[in-house]
Amino acid sequence: MNSPFNRPDTLVSFLGLDSEDFILLDRYWRLFAQSAEQLARDFYNYLFSHPATAAAFRNFSEAQIEALVQRQAEHGYGLLNNQLNSSWQTAMQQLGAKHHHLGIDPAWLAGGYTIYWRNWQPILEKHVPAEHQSRLGQILISLLMGDLMSQLSGYARAARETDGERSAVFDVLLDTLASTRIEKDTENTSLLQVLCERLPRKSRYITLAGYFLCSSRVNDLLTLEASAGLRLSMPYLPYSAEDPCWQALQQNQVLVYSSDDPAAPEWIRKLRPRVQEMVFLPFSSGDLQGLGFIGARAKGYFKRIGSDYFEAFAHLGEIVLQLRNRMLRDPLTQVPNRLLFMDRLEIARRQASREESLLGVVLLDLDGFKPVNDRFGHGAGDRLLLSVTQRIRQCLRSGDTLGRLGGDEFGLLFPSLSSIDDLDLICGRILEAVRTPVEIDGEWIHVSASLGVTLYPLDEVSVETLLAHADMALYAAKKQGGDQLSLYSLTLDEAAQNAANMRLLLETGLKNNQLVLYYQPIVNSFGGVSGVESLLRIRDPDRGLLGPSAFWAGLDHHRYARDVGIFVMDAAFRQGQIWQQQGLALRVSINISAHHLLDARFLDDLERALRKYPGLPAEQIEIEITESAPLNDLLHAQERLAACNDLGVRVALDDFGTGNASLTYLQQLPAQSVKLDQSFVRDMINDPKDLAIVAAVITASRMLGLDVIAEGVETEAHAKLLAKMGCGHLQGYLFAKPMPGEDIPLWLQQFKNLNLSVLSHSSIDILPTLLEGHGQRTENFLLAMREQKSIPQHVLEQDAEEKCHLGRWLKGDGSLRFGEQSEFLQILQRHEKIHHLARQAKLALDNGDVANALYLGSVLECENNKMIQELRNLVYDEERELKGNHCTQH
Repeated sequence: MNSPFNRPDTLVSFLGLDSEDFILLDRYWRLFAQSAEQLARDFYNYLFSHPATAAAFRNFSEAQIEALVQRQAEHGYGLLNNQLNSSWQTAMQQLGAKHHHLGIDPAWLAGGYTIYWRNWQPILEKHVPAEHQSRLGQILISLLMGDLMSQLSGYARAARETDGERSAVFDVLLDTLASTRIEKDTENTSLLQVLCERLPRKSRYITLAGYFLCSSRVNDLLTLEASAGLRLSMPYLPYSAEDPCWQALQQNQVLVYSSDDPAAPEWIRKLRPRVQEMVFLPFSSGDLQGLGFIGARAKGYFKRIGSDYFEAFAHLGEIVLQLRNRMLRDPLTQVPNRLLFMDRLEIARRQASREESLLGVVLLDLDGFKPVNDRFGHGAGDRLLLSVTQRIRQCLRSGDTLGRLGGDEFGLLFPSLSSIDDLDLICGRILEAVRTPVEIDGEWIHVSASLGVTLYPLDEVSVETLLAHADMALYAAKKQGGDQLSLYSLTLDEAAQNAANMRLLLETGLKNNQLVLYYQPIVNSFGGVSGVESLLRIRDPDRGLLGPSAFWAGLDHHRYARDVGIFVMDAAFRQGQIWQQQGLALRVSINISAHHLLDARFLDDLERALRKYPGLPAEQIEIEITESAPLNDLLHAQERLAACNDLGVRVALDDFGTGNASLTYLQQLPAQSVKLDQSFVRDMINDPKDLAIVAAVITASRMLGLDVIAEGVETEAHAKLLAKMGCGHLQGYLFAKPMPGEDIPLWLQQFKNLNLSVLSHSSIDILPTLLEGHGQRTENFLLAMREQKSIPQHVLEQDAEEKCHLGRWLKGDGSLRFGEQSEFLQILQRHEKIHHLARQAKLALDNGDVANALYLGSVLECENNKMIQELRNLVYDEERELKGNHCTQH
C-alpha cells in the first residue's frame, strides 16, 4: 500500500514509471554505473568550460574540486538505483537550493543533464539487447527528468526565500526612512540606530547589525555607536591592519568577510556559529568616517540578496554624518565652530604625542573690527569676516584647521611642524593676508590681526589650558599694538628672541654690506687641490668676524634666504673668475638654502650670475644642498637640480648621512658629489658605527660614479684611512682653515701634499662586485634574446652607457684611477660597442630576425669577455706596480 506506484500524485507516477520499469533498470544499471566517475568528470568539465558557471568555483582548491567530482559520481550511482524515492527527492531539492545560493542559473543545471544522456546512450546501444533498448532509454530519460525536477523545485523554493528576504530588508529600509523625521538643522543619530535594531528582527538570516564612528584626522580608534541582534562587548576597536573593519574603512570599499577565516579577529570569532558571514560598509562626510556591519547566519547571503540593499545602509550613514557636521559648523563662515575646533584640538594633541611632532595652537583676533561694525553695520561686518576667512584659508597647508570661536575671534591648528620657523612663516602670511584692504560698499576697509601662539608638547597641558595660554599670548600681542604674533611660553619666548636676534644680525649685515665669503680648500687623495668651499661670514664692527653660529637662524628664513643666496653667487663667482684669470682652475662650491632653491626665481638668479661672470666655466661651479631642501618638496628640488645640471653646474649633497632620506636622495637627485658629514668623520677611528657609515657611503657613492668629499679631516691618520677606503676628496683643518679669497694663491704655492695616493688599491675595492652585477645583467640580456627573460634597464637607452652599473663606475671612480692610460680609453670604447650591439640585437629581434639577434648576442658576449679581461689586467698591472714601488721605498 505504501509503494509510490500506488499513488498517482507522486513524481514517479507523473513520469509514467512503474515497478516493472525499475525491475528492468535493475538488470542493467551496473553497466551504466561503471562510467559514473568519468561521467562526473565530464559534468564538471562542462561547468568549468563556461564562465557563467565556472565563476561559482573559482575559489575552490583542487582537493575541494576532487571532492565535488566524487560526490557527483555518487550522485550518478544513486540516480540509477534510488527509484526517485522521497529521501532522494529531498536531497535533490536541497542540492537545487545550494545551486541557487551559488548563483548557478537553472538553465545551466538543465544543460548539465545532457552530459548524462551523452554518456549513457552509447552504453545503451552497445550493451543492452535490442528488445530492451527503447523502454530502458525511456526509463533513463524519465530518471533524468525526475532528478532535474527535484533540483528545480529546491531551486525555486530557495529563490522564493531570497525574494522574501529581499522584501524584508527593503521594507526595513523604507520603514526606517518613513518613521524617522530628518530635521534640517539637527543631528539625527537615531536613523542608523533604528535601522540596526530592525534588521535582525525582520530578517530570517540577519543576526547582527551595528556601526562604528571615528575621525579621519586621527584614524586609529573606532567607537561603537550602536549594535543590535547579538551583544558586542567592546566599546572601542583599536587600529589593526588585519581587522576587516579597518581594511574596509581604509580601502573605502564594501567588504564581505567569512567568520571562519583563520585570520579572523577574536571579536568576530566569538560570534560564531550565529554569524557565518559579515559585510562591512564604509561611509564618510567631512572629517567623520563611519563603518556599518551586518552579520548573517549563512554563507553567501550577501551575494544572494545583492549588495545594493545593504549599500543603502552606507547612504543613510552619510546622511547621519552630514547632519552631525552641520551642527559643528559656524553658520556664517562654514568653518568649524568652537565645539568641533576643541574636538580637533584634542585629536591633534594626541597625534603630536604619538608622532613626537610640534603642534601650533593659535588664537587670532581682528584689530579694528568693532569700528567696522559700528560704522557700516553688521551686514558689512559679516562680509568682512567672510573675506578674512577666505584669505586665511588660502594661507593654510593641507591638514591645518581654521575655526571661528565667536565674534571676530578665530582658532588655528598647525599639526606636524618641524620647527618654530615653519609656524613663523605661516603666521607671517596670515598677518599679511589680513592686513590687505577689503572693499565693502565702495569703501576700502583696513583691519589687521593679532596672534597668540603656543606649541605642544613644549607647552604640555590640556586642550583647555592650551587655549588659555594662547589667549594670554593674544592679549600680549594686542597690548604691543597688534598686527603681530606673541608666544606664550617663556622658554619659547627666549628661543624666539634668540632666533629674532640672529635674523636681525643677518638683516643688518645685508643692509650694511657686512657679509663676506671665506674659502676652505678641498684636497684630492692624489695630493692635488680640486676646489674650495665658499663659507659665509659677517664682519661685525663691534664683535669682529662672526661665523654661521651667530646667524644660522636667518640663513633659510623666507625673508632673507634669496638675498643671501644672490650675494653668495655674486661674491663666489667673482672670486672664481679672478682665480681663473690667475691660472688657478679651482672648482667653487656654494651653499644654497632650501628656501632659495625652491624659490621660483632661483634659476633666473643663477643664470644671471653665470652671465655676469663668463670667465668662470659653469662646470667649475658646484651647488651644495642639505637634506632640508628636498624634504620640503622633492619633485621641485629634482627639477631645479636637473636644470642646474643642464646649465653645466654640478650638485653636491651636503651633510650626507645625517638625515633619514639620504639613500633616497642618492637614488632620485641628480648629484655629482656627496659630502660626508664631519660628525661621522671625526670619530670614525674610535667608533665602529661611524666607520661603518663612512665605508657604506663611500662604497655606494663610488658605485654610482659620485665624488666623495669628507668634511672635518683634522689628523693625518684620518686622511690616510679615508684615502685607503676610497674617499677621493678631503676637507678640514689638517689642510687649511677657511681664508679670504685673496689668500688662496699663496696657500696653493706653499701647500705640501701628504702622499695619500692610495685610492687605486683601496681596501674597499668595488670593481669585483660591479663586474659580478654586470655579468648577471649581460647574462639576462642574452636570455632575453632567446625570449626567456625581460631586458634589464639601462641597456638600450641612448645614454645607457653612462647609467648602467659599470658605466657609472667607468665615468667616476674608473676615470679617476685609470683615466690617463690608453688602455682605459680602449675599455670605454668597447663598453660603448657592447651597448651598440645590444641595440642592434634588440632591433633584429623586433623585426623577427631571431638568427641575427642571436648572432649579435654572441658577438656582444665575446666583446664583453674581452672588456672584463682588459679591466682585470689593468687592475693587476696597477697593483703590481704599486707593490714594486712599495718594495723600492723600503
